[in-house]
Amino acid sequence: MRKRLRRGFTLIELLVVIAIIAVLIALLLPAVQAAREAARRAQCTNNLKQIGLGMHNYHSTNDTFPWTSGWVAPASPNYGSPQEYLNWSALALMLPSMEQVSIYNSLNFNWGLYPFQNGTDQLQSTGIYSVINTFLCPSDRGRGRNNYRASNGTNYDWHSRESGSGAMVRTNSAGQTERGVAGIKDGTSNTIAFVERNRGDGDGAKYTPGDVISGVDISGFPTYVIQNPADQTFLINTAIPRCNSSTNGTYDWGGWTWAGGEYTNAVINFVLTPNHKSKDCSPWGGVGTGYGFFTARSWHPGGVNVLMADGSVKFIKDSINPMTWYALATATGGEVISSDAY
Repeated sequence: MRKRLRRGFTLIELLVVIAIIAVLIALLLPAVQAAREAARRAQCTNNLKQIGLGMHNYHSTNDTFPWTSGWVAPASPNYGSPQEYLNWSALALMLPSMEQVSIYNSLNFNWGLYPFQNGTDQLQSTGIYSVINTFLCPSDRGRGRNNYRASNGTNYDWHSRESGSGAMVRTNSAGQTERGVAGIKDGTSNTIAFVERNRGDGDGAKYTPGDVISGVDISGFPTYVIQNPADQTFLINTAIPRCNSSTNGTYDWGGWTWAGGEYTNAVINFVLTPNHKSKDCSPWGGVGTGYGFFTARSWHPGGVNVLMADGSVKFIKDSINPMTWYALATATGGEVISSDAY
């Protein structure tokens, strides 16, 4: 009896099968990536909700929200004299209200802190270098320990002028003390308290959103409150072109610690709209911390998550109108914001 020979795959058939598998992978991969990003964005939203709960727990205890930054901090072990940039952040003050008492107790508030990557603050290092997952957006693979910044409104520098001030203020900057719910005249549901910003990548050889170009002369704003017409003209015609044409080096360590109450680490302003195509710049050299463009940025496609002063979290699209963005940033502007404006 003759045996029947089994016929195997031909080379062409094998190539067709491989091609079909490759097409299926190509079709499925974006869907898988989108699902993963949706999960990361949901975690980021939850982080901001936890910060919102901490903010309101703090308010319940102190009848006010924390500052964005103090006026002059105590001296730091690294610096013998008090300096503005040695101040503690809103996040640091809120730690007991977020079930982080042990880390809070490891901090010595009788001293300031050196919040930058190029110096070891031995007195504070146990606390300020702790990683708190609530302060990290899982979509961001940058260096550092913080993605969430307290809003300083539309002030270009780190003062808290009333017309540009946000849900929280820098104490004694222009006569202010800490602001509570009653001081947010625009309503807590219409005023942003915290915003996402990318952490720096630690790579000085390139500019990545989240880095800051330092030592760029973009000073000269007439009032330093960005929504004012004269400041808008200077921003568009002078400051942004100077920033984008600069060949200066970058500060690449943004968000190094959640504890630093200044722009490099835990404070943000609303000079530019979310994920703006313009680069971020500061007139300060080195760490570029004093003032400049510190823009809301995220790795979520199309926009950023924000925490409103009432504790709710919203996703703001990159396409938001600048004046709407400024209105959401300020606490006492008296603007009427339509529910479909963002």
